[in-house]
Amino acid sequence: MRTAAPAASAPSSEPLSIVPQNLVPRSLNEQARDLAVRPATPGYASAPPAVPARRRSIFDPPSANDIEGEDDPYAVEKTGPPRTRAAPPSPRPERPASPLRGPHTPFTGTVRPVEIKPTATLACPIVSALDRWIVDSIQPSALRWFGQPVAEIRQISAYSCRGMNGQRGARISEHAFGNALDIASFVLVDGRKITVKNGWHGMPEEQGFLRDVQGAACEQFTTVLAPGSNRFHYDHIHVDLMRRASGRAICNPDAVPGEVVAARVAKERGYARRGEPAFTGSIASAKTAKDKTRAKAKPKLKNLFRPDEDEEDWVEHDGPRERDD
Repeated sequence: MRTAAPAASAPSSEPLSIVPQNLVPRSLNEQARDLAVRPATPGYASAPPAVPARRRSIFDPPSANDIEGEDDPYAVEKTGPPRTRAAPPSPRPERPASPLRGPHTPFTGTVRPVEIKPTATLACPIVSALDRWIVDSIQPSALRWFGQPVAEIRQISAYSCRGMNGQRGARISEHAFGNALDIASFVLVDGRKITVKNGWHGMPEEQGFLRDVQGAACEQFTTVLAPGSNRFHYDHIHVDLMRRASGRAICNPDAVPGEVVAARVAKERGYARRGEPAFTGSIASAKTAKDKTRAKAKPKLKNLFRPDEDEEDWVEHDGPRERDD
């Protein structure tokens, strides 16, 4: 007996699935329905019902547990990685205050950056040396003698392609390399100007300040020439970083503490002193009529390198010196 073969089914346009039924992914609604009817596991407490997330309002009371943007799924992308607070800078060691030696006018403002005027073209090594000289010596000396810092330094020569002392045929100067600076005056924050030309033999506090500044420069530079060194430096302080084969440095005239110079000048000129160690700049009133009528005694030392003298009148202590400029 013959049986009829089953009729061939028409080919389906749907692709044949070979994935078992238990591995077919279900929709999110079906998964949520299964979780809702699934009995709780013994020994475990069921999770509390989810509370709809709400962005914190500016009118909500402040809370220590509230973190703005914690309910925002893109908060991490917006804010980036958590930041840590930088450690506070370590306190800078304070320099012990020196007693005020000049007129008692304490400075109460802030120390401003010192300006070099006119603008100077200098090489990098001498710029670093100038910074140390200003911070470590010039400003402390100004505060000690005048009770206020220096605001400006007036220079008369920086980079200049020339020979030493501006002489034709002389050896090339350090100015030609931008490695030297000639300083003519210092201007305080109140506008007072301390010139090297007049202050070197001026008031006691001016002489004390300039001597301290010149002596400290000898520790920072390899060449320091001030009034008294030669006839070319009667009105400025020359500093440079010349490198010599012998390795020696030149500090001319020799460094003398400003307090020693100022005390000697005050004694010779009869300047009055108050109870505090500060020069008043006024002539002592204890002079008698006899002292006033007495002829002024000639100074023991001749004033050197005055600009109104001729070249034949220039005098040097130890004869001609080597011209290191």
